[in-house]
Amino acid sequence: MLECKTALTEEEKEAILHQRYSIFVDEFKFFAPREDGREIEYDRYDEYSLLLGVWKKGILVGSCRLVLPNDAVGLPTLNVMRIDSEKLLHDERTAEISRITVNATYRTFKKTIKVLQIMQQKIDQIASDHNILQLIGAVEPSFLRLLNYAALPYQPIGPIQYLIGAERIPVLLTLKENP
Repeated sequence: MLECKTALTEEEKEAILHQRYSIFVDEFKFFAPREDGREIEYDRYDEYSLLLGVWKKGILVGSCRLVLPNDAVGLPTLNVMRIDSEKLLHDERTAEISRITVNATYRTFKKTIKVLQIMQQKIDQIASDHNILQLIGAVEPSFLRLLNYAALPYQPIGPIQYLIGAERIPVLLTLKENP
């Protein structure tokens, strides 16, 4: 059984940051290896984020981070991408989902969809607890189709743009259940 939980221990956080390194540095080459030799992927937004891991019998099979609303560094997508849609409510509390990973051994269509759905359930719970009314991110077009197959209705809010080694689309999910 899959379980998504917020990383609370240093071991859980290290596992997620190492998984990100394995996928984004080693596998996809989106980032260069760290100069200090540590095999973790971390940036300034992690300080303002919750790290979420999807676990199966103690094995990390997927992860993401939820960058919470903050005035210190903002949200990555809003900082670097062109947003041309009025769908984004600028006065509402907005968080960002980023650094989504799924282990290569777990990357089949059905398994990936299940991981994404379980991740989204946890994100929805956290969003409700933090009065977050919309979620944004930047995803590849094929990943947006996968999100929609998973019944996660993220919508484009800008044109395709080149970011972190690939063409990506800024996306939005409005959370209607929140007050």
